[in-house]
This record gives sequence, C-alpha cells and structure tokens, in this order.
Amino acid sequence: MANRLLLFNGTILTQAPGVSADSLAVRGATVVAVGRNLEHDTDFSGYTKLDLKGLTVAPGLVDAHAHFYYFALSLGRVSLADAHTLDDCLKLISRHAGRLGKDEWLFGEGYAPDRFKERREGDRHMLDRITGNGPAFIFSKDQHSAWVNSRALHLAGISKKSKDPSGGRVERDAAGEPTGILREEAYKAVYHMIPAPSRKRGRALYKQAVDYAYRKGVTGVHSFDNSPGVLNDLFELANAGRMGIRMNYFVQAHQLDEAEKRGLHYGYGDDFFRIAGIKIFSDGSLGSQTALCFNKYLGSKDNFGIEVTTVSRMKQIIKRAAGMGLPCAIHAIGDRANSNVLDAIQGSPRLKSGARHRIEHVQLIRRRDIARLRHLNVVASMQPSHCTSDIDIVRKYWGARGRNAYIFRTLLNSGIDLAFGSDAPIEP
Repeated sequence: MANRLLLFNGTILTQAPGVSADSLAVRGATVVAVGRNLEHDTDFSGYTKLDLKGLTVAPGLVDAHAHFYYFALSLGRVSLADAHTLDDCLKLISRHAGRLGKDEWLFGEGYAPDRFKERREGDRHMLDRITGNGPAFIFSKDQHSAWVNSRALHLAGISKKSKDPSGGRVERDAAGEPTGILREEAYKAVYHMIPAPSRKRGRALYKQAVDYAYRKGVTGVHSFDNSPGVLNDLFELANAGRMGIRMNYFVQAHQLDEAEKRGLHYGYGDDFFRIAGIKIFSDGSLGSQTALCFNKYLGSKDNFGIEVTTVSRMKQIIKRAAGMGLPCAIHAIGDRANSNVLDAIQGSPRLKSGARHRIEHVQLIRRRDIARLRHLNVVASMQPSHCTSDIDIVRKYWGARGRNAYIFRTLLNSGIDLAFGSDAPIEP
C-alpha cells in the first residue's frame, strides 16, 4: 500500500453517528482525515488517489476470542468438521494417514459425536486399525476432549494403572482400560508430546491464516493459544514486523513464570502485538459434558462437569497477575463455573493499569449472578455462533436450565459490556 493514500468517491462508514463521508486519507498506518470530496483538497495533492467507484469502506472487525496461532496450524491438519458419522471420520483420517511418513504424528480437528446422525464415540482400537504404528491425536470440536490411539497412550504413559490428573478424566472401559478418549487436563500428556511443524511450514500456515482473516474483514484478534513454543514464535514474528494482523495476546496461566521472567505487563508490545492478560480455565465445555454445573447433565447418573481450576487456585493466579498489571480472562461455560469465577474475582486486587477482568463464554449463568457480574465490572466475552451451533445439545443436556444460556439481551440490559468473538477454529 502507498505510504500516502486517498480513497474517494465511496461510502465511508465511520461509526460516528450522523457523520457522512465519501473520502478517507491514510498516511502510513494512520487514518489522518475523513470527509467529503477530499480529492479536491490541496492538502492531499501528493497522495496516491484510488477511485472507489461507489464501493463502501468499513472499519476492520476485531475478533474478541480466537486461538489464532492454533487456527493457523490447524490449516495443515485433517479436518473432521463436515463429518456427519463416525465412519465418515474414520475414512477422512485413513486418507490423511496414507499421506504421512512412518511413525509420523497424525493430528486432526473437529471431531463432534454430538452432531453425528447417531451419537457414537470412537475408541483407540478404531484408530489403531487405520493409523498403523504412528501416534494419533484427534481434537474434539470444542477442544476439551481428544481421541487418541494406543500408540499415543503408550508414549504418554496412560494405562490401566495410571490415575486421572487433577482437572481431567481418562475414559475407561468395563475392565478399566483407557478407551482412547481423554477429557480436559487428561489429554495434555499426549498433546504436549506432538512436535511442532517445521519453521518454514509454520510460517506458511501463519501467513495463510492472516490472508484468510483479511478476506473475512478481520484485522484484529484477541488470541488465546496453548501451542508449544507459541510465545517465542509470536515474539519472533512481532520483532521482525511480520505479525500481519493486530493481536491482543493472553498468556496461559501455566506460563506465568515465563511471563515474569520476560517482564511482561499490561500493554507490553506494540500496535501489532500486545500483551493483554492471563488466560485461566475454570471448567470444560458443553459438547464434552465437562462444563461445571450446579445440576447434573440430563441423562447422566452423576455428571456435573469438571472443575479444571479451583476457586482458591484462581484467586492465587489473579493476585499474581495483578502484580504484573495484568487482568485475567477466565473460561467459564457452566453456571457453577461462572459463579466460581465471580467468587475468585471478588476481593481480588484492583488493577492499577485500569484493565478489566473478563469471563470467556458466559454460556450458562444463574440470574442471581448477573448483578455480581455487573458490580465487579467484568466484561462478558461471548460467541454468538456458539448459540446456534449448540442449541440442540443445550436442550439435550441442560433442559429447562437452557433459558439461562446465551442471554445476550439480558446482560446488555443489565449494563454489562459484551465482547463478541468466533472462538476460531472451534467455530469458523
């Protein structure tokens, strides 16, 4: 793009009420003027002029909740997003496995048994038959469960004798053997063993993701990533001036030691890469039936979800982050999880940076907790696309409680600020 550019003869959407403009002047990365007929203004005589011929110019969209780096890497994996049966999944995985080298990791995305025509969950034996000796890891659509083969379980030391990790669950058969389905913290023993793509491949996928975002009109993201080495890689891109997209980045809670060593604080960085907070998981997800609820899931004997991080532990993280001037963005989907997060934030140190804590998703919340959400001045970071994709399983697993799910209008009317995102790549 020219260093000095004048767009004219179009419709410029400024987001300012009552302001009508047909031209816009840009110098470098800054909009310096909007108005009417600026192409005739001598102040812009040295600008490169672009006739819009009636086209409309809108501000870029900011996706307030995405996993952008992970989204980039996912573009190189087998996608099961359009699979409607377990057999469809196995065919796609088999086809992808045939293109891999011996002992190479098979990584997949989008496995969603709740959206199958007939709900059937896979097991390790099904994967063993089509993946050979190479380890396989298939993320569920919500990325709160993983489907792995026997080789992956063996490499991670998960067996009949091993115990479930805190905040996670290994699904087992009647004999106590792992089925190959790992919930929440349990999948990380396998996930963190998966090697990153080569530097060249990773850079190509990242550029592909940036190009895709711009085609969708997204020019900024708030990103939550847990991929190994992600922080180093993003700093490298930022230092080289190659971010390509503006990113507010939230460091994972388990990376607090690293963040302190780097001297990170709220606003650390530049216009294209900025540290914005610390990410915590309080519970799981609806699709995996691990979102933490006050009442059990319909159709289950005693499943109330999984408490990934306790209230006391969240309080410790929030306090430590506050010492760095960083707010916390806390994942909470079930009504008990949302209540727990509010308990953890209540009484936490005031942030001198002026930043605000956020709850990511706020999918199910008791009406009595809405006033607390407002009183604590917490941002409700929500994803409207989850409402439409989850509506059937809301009814199936939450029943009448579903009237307290995705209550955007109620929260707005209560004076609570909302931030909308996609949760890509979990949703498009």
